[in-house]
Amino acid sequence: MAENVTELPKSIQGEQQQDTGYVRASDEDVDLYVDRVSDEVLACRERGRHLFPTIRQAGIHFTEVDDDGLFVRRLTCTCCELAVKVEKWEGRRRGGRTRFQRVASSLEYREGPDGQVYLSPTGRGRMTPRQIGDSVASKALAGQSLAALRKAAKGQDGTTRRRAKKAPAEPAAVDAG
Repeated sequence: MAENVTELPKSIQGEQQQDTGYVRASDEDVDLYVDRVSDEVLACRERGRHLFPTIRQAGIHFTEVDDDGLFVRRLTCTCCELAVKVEKWEGRRRGGRTRFQRVASSLEYREGPDGQVYLSPTGRGRMTPRQIGDSVASKALAGQSLAALRKAAKGQDGTTRRRAKKAPAEPAAVDAG
């Protein structure tokens, strides 16, 4: 006899995660990650992308030819130095000139000299740039009271903003000549 097990309805986010396999990392996991990586890695994570040199900056040099006859170009992120962009290029002769076209691009991550890695530990969920930024900001403001931050944001005596609102706008000077 089969057991009747009723499944609870899932939230919209739960349904999306079931379909995509996307699970968001917890704030605690993000904080632990932020504590152990370098400022350069945090810059790339908070920005949500790596800084790779352009062709004009680095030139275009191929490191190998793959099994399909495509030229392979590798670029290292100039910020974190842990991400390597692997581009595959195809060269064709058209008329009297050769044209190159990038046909594929992927990212590889390597381990830093001190064992540092860019990616978060597996099984912890995906860390978004917003979560990284939130964690960095929370750590930078740790120990400060919300009241003190509000007071500092409003000005020393808290009236700067109010005075600016009450001051009448001066009419613009018109040159009659």
